[in-house]
Amino acid sequence: MGLFGRRKGREAVAAVAGTLVPDRCWDDQVLDAAVDAVQEGYRKAGLAVLRECRDYHETRTQRVRALGAAAVGQTAELRGMIARGLPQPDAADALLWLGAALMAEAARSQGEDPARSAATLREARDPLIAAAKLAPADATPWVELQRYARSTRLDAVQRDRAWLEATKRCPTSYPAHWARLQDLTEEWGGSHAEMFTFAREAVRTAPLGSPLTSLLPLAHAEFLLREGDRFLERGGTLAYIRFHTGYFRHHLRAELVAADDKWSARPRRRPYDKVAHNLFGWALLEAGEHRRARRHLVEVGNRPSAVPWDYGGDHAYARALVRVGLS
Repeated sequence: MGLFGRRKGREAVAAVAGTLVPDRCWDDQVLDAAVDAVQEGYRKAGLAVLRECRDYHETRTQRVRALGAAAVGQTAELRGMIARGLPQPDAADALLWLGAALMAEAARSQGEDPARSAATLREARDPLIAAAKLAPADATPWVELQRYARSTRLDAVQRDRAWLEATKRCPTSYPAHWARLQDLTEEWGGSHAEMFTFAREAVRTAPLGSPLTSLLPLAHAEFLLREGDRFLERGGTLAYIRFHTGYFRHHLRAELVAADDKWSARPRRRPYDKVAHNLFGWALLEAGEHRRARRHLVEVGNRPSAVPWDYGGDHAYARALVRVGLS
């Protein structure tokens, strides 16, 4: 590509990047409105949308995390709401939300003030445990406790308990399986072998039409990130490029296509579909399956997920859309 071709390519990527909506990887207009309202200080909107999804675990998990991020800086007000007294179901919602907000606050301050971040994170445990006690059939507090256990580096026994409690209540929970795979990565004390074994077993046992099959591309993303860091630490940039560009070959590509087919076999709308479309779109594009990748990226639209695109450098998702002609 000549000078002007490269310039046009950069301009196309920049134009696409300007249209993207970060941190809102969901297809839930009610949640969009609630997040906007909470950011403006209207916390009753958050309680209202949690109240209506008590029997829908995956929607509830997706909403409480988004509302937790929206309520960063408002945890004192959430505590006050709880202290003033709420009916038990509303109290469970508010405690769950407080735990998620504290974890979001801890993540937000980690870079600038690690000690404060760690202290804030530790405060998340009690409201999450209280929420689990008030709503014993709800898997969502246990999924949030999976995140808490990993972030605080609790031992394997406590991580295992949170995983087992979550999946006892919802065996096909997408966020619980996502959290479990993260527990098994090298970064958090696991291994590549454990992670891939778990991902492949999840694909094997997933019902037809389940986005759990996207755990396979998630495992590949985590593997490539970790191995890429190793190459770069050793100064092997060219070697990493060769490794990465030749990675999805032969059986890995076929396995990825089979996982995609299993999900596509019985289409049904689910809360975490957009997350799964991001993962398959990325992996299939890397594997050279552009037609399949394009189909997934159409479903993503302008709402990319942090994983895997943040692993690919600046404007990775915008570059992917340009590559498949969706700019």
